Amino acid sequence: MEKVRIFYFLLALNTAVVVSQEQVQNFGALKIHEGGSIGFHDNLINNGSFDENVGLAGFYSTDDLTISGAFRPIFKDAEIVVTNHLNLEVGVGITSNSNFIIGNVITPRNQLDITLEYFNNAFYTGETSQTKVDGYAALSNKQNFIFPTGIANKLRSIELNSNSTNSIAKAAYFYENPNTPSIINKGFNTNVKSDILLRISTYEFWDLDSSVPSTVTLTWDSDSAISSVVDRIEDLRVVGWDTSEEIWVDLGNINFTGNTNSGSITSTTFLPSNYEIITFGESLSRESIQLDNYMVSPNNDGINDFFVLEAVALSPNNTLEIYNRWGRVVYREDNYKNLFSGKANTSFTVNKNIGLPDGIYFYVVDLKDLKMTHQGYLYLNN
Repeated sequence: MEKVRIFYFLLALNTAVVVSQEQVQNFGALKIHEGGSIGFHDNLINNGSFDENVGLAGFYSTDDLTISGAFRPIFKDAEIVVTNHLNLEVGVGITSNSNFIIGNVITPRNQLDITLEYFNNAFYTGETSQTKVDGYAALSNKQNFIFPTGIANKLRSIELNSNSTNSIAKAAYFYENPNTPSIINKGFNTNVKSDILLRISTYEFWDLDSSVPSTVTLTWDSDSAISSVVDRIEDLRVVGWDTSEEIWVDLGNINFTGNTNSGSITSTTFLPSNYEIITFGESLSRESIQLDNYMVSPNNDGINDFFVLEAVALSPNNTLEIYNRWGRVVYREDNYKNLFSGKANTSFTVNKNIGLPDGIYFYVVDLKDLKMTHQGYLYLNN
């Protein structure tokens, strides 16, 4: 009798709907009106218009259900009570709220255009390790969002905080080794990494697509094996596979909570579209950086002709300033590359690019990638 009631409800909406033993097919212009609701206990095949809904669509089954068809349905509110999960073979949109009650929403990870997508101010409730998006979740016209992503019985959300509104962004979580992913048609060699990075996680990663500069917050649990990535939790970093350079790079750590068993970490601002996947990594600790007092003797004998700071190779994003004994800046360089040979380059000196006099100078280097500043002495002997 339940299927018959659904059948007559749909007919009252003046649309072409067929209800068979195991599925409901829409061929016309179906709409849930304000205050209305409809419950699907069978698979939905949407081959018509079903995107102007202002009521509730519920999906209920003690088995599994599937939404498929030629066109994406868009619901104002939706609730999922499907014991063996709701499978999407076509994208589904939400304009107000989705309520995860029982079961995951599963999308095919090899079809990135099939997502559970949240529009404008839409949100969700009820996400847990048993109720989430197992696959790709997406947003439209949002600046900030927490994607309710995970896999199987793991909720591993990723939080996106962007500098401006995203027209579209999507994310999925993968619990597998980035060296040998099962779905993405390439590997991401964890041994190919920038000098500042020591180790890369081989347990998990996220795929995040956004064209707006953003920070992300990742979470981990005991299955993440963070203790295999870092010795000290302070050295944990968000890392990304640079698409153009094909190398793992440091995306920073501006905040973290927790310990090696569970916690979260927030990156510095970066452009997600420049990175194919992101995960956890370990950076060099401050204790491993050796900085001292130095001597420069630019006489072209091949010994100490330049002021060489080995640490700048570990932090290309840096600033070096050299002061004379009166406290005036005689040399300043962003992204210093070990090329100071005793010549001034600032407006505080009368003769720029002329050799400075012998004597003791004071230097300050800001290693921004390492979040480290050091000061020391430099003896110049021409």
